[in-house]
Amino acid sequence: MISRICFVLLLALPASFAKVKCPNIISRSQWTNVPAGDVNYLIVPIPYVIIHHTVTAECSSRDTCTDRVNNIRGYHMDELGWDDIGYSFLIGGDGNVYEGCGWTREGAHTYGYNKKSLGIAFIGNFQNKDASQRMLDTAHQLINCGKSQGILRSNVRVLGGRQVIQTASPGSDLYVQIQDWPEWSSEP
Repeated sequence: MISRICFVLLLALPASFAKVKCPNIISRSQWTNVPAGDVNYLIVPIPYVIIHHTVTAECSSRDTCTDRVNNIRGYHMDELGWDDIGYSFLIGGDGNVYEGCGWTREGAHTYGYNKKSLGIAFIGNFQNKDASQRMLDTAHQLINCGKSQGILRSNVRVLGGRQVIQTASPGSDLYVQIQDWPEWSSEP
């Protein structure tokens, strides 16, 4: 009887009490020494996650992924004049997550959605190529991590960038892949 009561109590606990393993997140200070520019903060819990691809070469080691992320940061800040890298997080082929703007700082990834979403970019070009299962698992683990911490809404909606702005992102093949996720929504 006691074990049944404990089971019922466990079911009644909010999802944030569930033990969720977060992926390995390489902090910004671990991949660059360039400070972030001015930032706005997001209001949590965040209702959307927007998936993109970087349309760069892929990477499969921490060194090459770090180089790719730093090059993207340089392009966003130095060439486009943005205050910081546009994405909240980037997923490397090495299975790591690279912190961009992070959990609560507004990015510049999806015009019209920056104030109400995280932008997760897969490093590489996934227009005519599937993202690896490792990358997909890492991204989904990141989303579950955000939900468990109350940063993302428990009913967060995952969208491909192409659903809300004029872009090919996250690439045709990756777009099909994310539609298998339980959080994916056909409508914003």
